[in-house]
Amino acid sequence: MPVIVSNEPQRLGNLIKLYDAPNNPELFNDVVTANEATAVTYTVGTVLGKVTATGQYRICTQGASDGSQVPAAIYIGNSVGQADSLALVAATATPVLALTRGKVVVSAIALGLDASFSTAAQIAAAYASLKNIGIIVTTTV
Repeated sequence: MPVIVSNEPQRLGNLIKLYDAPNNPELFNDVVTANEATAVTYTVGTVLGKVTATGQYRICTQGASDGSQVPAAIYIGNSVGQADSLALVAATATPVLALTRGKVVVSAIALGLDASFSTAAQIAAAYASLKNIGIIVTTTV
């Protein structure tokens, strides 16, 4: 049997499963400033942390100590709302669209949680941090 490999990018519909105001999804997202130390590419669903000192966002990692170790948002598109991957230039402030609050239900399968969240307890804590801002992660959808 042949194997089918899909090159389709992550879609917003894969990530967001339910939100509280069907006619006003913009209530749950904001254009925020992302700034990474190295060049990286965000895909829809990348989990971001917020750097306390600057208020800027970067990929959320366990080893960080600047505030970005706590999941605070999910990347959903570029600053004009296109739900697509975005290559960030190193050390450059870049506006991005992110889920920053809820009540929003997202699929765990579509989340881009950094590999540093490697244990079940770390992943559960990350989901709890998102739930604190109203973003509920589900594994059943």
